[in-house]
Amino acid sequence: MVYKFVILSDEVDDFRREIEIDAEATFQDLNNILIKTCEYKKDLMTAFYVCDQYWDKKQEVTAVDMNDEDQKGEDSYLMDNTHLSDLIPVEEAKNKAKLQFLFDTMCERYLFIQVREVIEHKHLLQPEVIVSKGKAPKQEGDIDNIFKGLSDDAGAMYGDEDYDPDELDLEGYQDLEDIESGGVF
Repeated sequence: MVYKFVILSDEVDDFRREIEIDAEATFQDLNNILIKTCEYKKDLMTAFYVCDQYWDKKQEVTAVDMNDEDQKGEDSYLMDNTHLSDLIPVEEAKNKAKLQFLFDTMCERYLFIQVREVIEHKHLLQPEVIVSKGKAPKQEGDIDNIFKGLSDDAGAMYGDEDYDPDELDLEGYQDLEDIESGGVF
């Protein structure tokens, strides 16, 4: 069985890729074909997120085990040994399953992937790029531009010209999970 994925970007309007890949291929196989077709560097960290119908992240698939000792009881999925069909069963694929591909961890930028079609009675040894339109977004965002002027505008941003970031009371915010909220869409 083959899954046909469409890949889009919210940053580049004319970017579009369509990939056919065997349902028994691994997430690493999907990662490799995305890196190749987008002309991204292979040595930077990437991850997949299996999403619900609203693009809310349900399950993470990484190249490296990111769980620390406190999280050992939680399910951890690695790209190398997780097959697409393990996390995207046929019924979910037929219902247009959604994924996010984190390609820039520093700036948290994603490509959005959706199953376009399930092709039964077909198998592929290697994934194939069927459609390649437009240039992929740059792999590494310009983090300097994101934070440019923040230190100059901090007073205006917080409504106090005498703003001092050292005065922030961060008690109770020891983990990022404590301050994160919301999804991509």
